[in-house]
Amino acid sequence: MSFLFDVATGKLTKGKRTVICEGSPVTCISYRSWINREARDPSLLINCAVNSLCLHRITSRDGGLRLRKTFSIKHKTHSIKSTFCPLMSFREGACVITGSEDMNVYFFDIERSSKPCVNKLQGHSAPVLAVCFNYDESLLASSDADGLVIIWKREQKNR
Repeated sequence: MSFLFDVATGKLTKGKRTVICEGSPVTCISYRSWINREARDPSLLINCAVNSLCLHRITSRDGGLRLRKTFSIKHKTHSIKSTFCPLMSFREGACVITGSEDMNVYFFDIERSSKPCVNKLQGHSAPVLAVCFNYDESLLASSDADGLVIIWKREQKNR
């Protein structure tokens, strides 16, 4: 059974249960109240160990989900983590970032229907397990299965 908790009132109510990828583990889940100015629906970013990163729209107050987009990544055996790109959504479209078992970090534009991968960072020699931004998105950290952490600095555009 799952429950919804209202922080303001302390009320706990029954929620909805949904199987995302039957028989395979979900290794990461990330919530975002809205993705960009055009897509103001709450969303869940879910890593499934079936070679996919899934973006779901939350469709009801009880937790109903509708698949919005699936991104293909190498993900079968390791616990891979992904994240929403926090500030880029305001400036350049909505992006999600994920690690992958093919030793790369991928940036996907959720609005692109074809070729959604907008950047691929290479530098790891083991599966990339986690990614995380700092507060202003100027640095991205990625970590891999061999214990290596790489700090990637965002290139500043000259105006």
